[in-house]
Amino acid sequence: MWTSAGSRLALFVLPATLALLGAGCSGSDEDPDAAFVDTSALPLKTPSSSCASLTGQGIDAASIGLPTTGATITAATVVAAAPETVGATSVTRALPEYCRILGSIRPVDPAAPPINFQLNVPTQWNQKAIQVGGGGLNGSIPSNLAAIGASGSPISGAYPPNAPYPLLSGYAMFGSDSGHQDPSTTATWALNQEAWVNFGHAALKKTHDTAFAIIERLYGSRPRVSYFMGQSQGGREAMEVAQRYPEDYDGVVATAPLIGYSAHVIHKTLLATVQTGSGWIPPAKQAAIGAEVLRQCDGLDGLTDGVINHYLGCGALFDPQRAAQPYAAIRCDGGADTGNTCVSDAQIATLNQMHAPTRFGFELANGWSEFPGYGVGREAQGGWLNITPQPTPSVQPALGQPGATVSYGILKDPAFNLVNFSIAAFREQIVASSAIIDSLNTDLSRFFARGGKLIVKVQGSDYASHPNTVMRWYDRVVARSGQPTVDRYIRFYVLPNGDHGGTVQSLPAGTAEPQYIDLIGMSTDWVEKNVVPPDAPVVSTMERLPPFTVGATRPMCRYPAYPRYVAGDPKQAASYSCTTP
Repeated sequence: MWTSAGSRLALFVLPATLALLGAGCSGSDEDPDAAFVDTSALPLKTPSSSCASLTGQGIDAASIGLPTTGATITAATVVAAAPETVGATSVTRALPEYCRILGSIRPVDPAAPPINFQLNVPTQWNQKAIQVGGGGLNGSIPSNLAAIGASGSPISGAYPPNAPYPLLSGYAMFGSDSGHQDPSTTATWALNQEAWVNFGHAALKKTHDTAFAIIERLYGSRPRVSYFMGQSQGGREAMEVAQRYPEDYDGVVATAPLIGYSAHVIHKTLLATVQTGSGWIPPAKQAAIGAEVLRQCDGLDGLTDGVINHYLGCGALFDPQRAAQPYAAIRCDGGADTGNTCVSDAQIATLNQMHAPTRFGFELANGWSEFPGYGVGREAQGGWLNITPQPTPSVQPALGQPGATVSYGILKDPAFNLVNFSIAAFREQIVASSAIIDSLNTDLSRFFARGGKLIVKVQGSDYASHPNTVMRWYDRVVARSGQPTVDRYIRFYVLPNGDHGGTVQSLPAGTAEPQYIDLIGMSTDWVEKNVVPPDAPVVSTMERLPPFTVGATRPMCRYPAYPRYVAGDPKQAASYSCTTP
């Protein structure tokens, strides 16, 4: 394996937090048989040519591993070092001097948009690089290429507020807009096939190869260690690179990955089709639904505290395939809609469809044929099922990103009213899109052969993504490769009761519960120091201002285990045990 050096990202957290990360955890020893990238001997490098001289230079298409017509560096500027600043509610961490490089990768089809990218390389470079994924439907360069922990960061939920930015530790950071320049949900770009494939996965490879070629031009050598990290759409992209381009990455971090993307957006579209009439669930009902979920599930983990830790147990209670009447206790008398404290029979049918699998009746890419249905846990806070205004047969439902993905990306027909959607009518389009955007390949043999390390984290009550799909994907990876092999290369964690962004709250009070963890440090230590991530790393609450006081802590368990309360202070991780159902 390669040898390299550089500062360690595990130092991003304060000593007290580091102690918490290791407290009461197993599985954090070195793997004596594992290959890893030894980073103990590689010095920092300085540029062999000036940053500004890059402006206007081109990158040949031959340097990029997928078809393009080359790339151009449109601007290259030295950005001065900046000290840490403490604001009223948050801290902007210090940044080093770095070269900020903007550029564009030209398409093959002249009608397709370019791929715009940004690369930030510290003047004192540690010979390592982190590619950052996007969010939503992309359309803009990630905003966190200097500051991963900044507000709005695609992986901010995984990042403690006291952590220095990777750029300060010497890492080159880069990302792109995925091959279009429209961050809205009017996805006309997806009508172009090259742009659609770029969005699905190809822009990731093209951006990687371009960035590496530029770094080599500036420093005389390519990165010796390569990472990809992303959240949501960026999490799906992280899974894509591990599956499609495994030779390019040593470590991958995927949080809330939007895999099974086609089935996910189709499931949401079908939920809209059943809400044009009496099956519509208005937002005013969500408090009653959320309270019923808490009533049945809160105590399953041994503690009634407004946090549903036993995500599989709770999901089983509301699975209409196993439980005949999950919502019977809040059924309106007679089954008609009689108010906001109960749900009608038609509304119960909608809830059951939300939790039940959507079966396609044919195979999508990689042998998948269904969406597993959504879990439970954050209903009272919205953002899970409610569609407003109520869909009507004559008006396109307001489905945001899922609707745009179906209309423009899958169907290629934005004029089609999605309330009339059916799976059978669009089989060919669904299968074709699945092969481009679904990220569900369970064959990671090439990534394992490289010695690649993958950390995946999902939030148990995430309705913008689909943790149940990731769980099924992981189960299939284990069935294919065997648990011992998977244990050497993958860590898959579930943060119970977490929402899409990674926050956890005690409901209905809305008080913050443990959520922060340095997945970047865990990944770099695993790749570069052979420090295997623990089976139960500790998440915490933390003040966002110095001295970054750590409050409550709790273990974040490897799937399928959950943190079960045993005894002691419920605000301390030592009071819980990761328990397999």
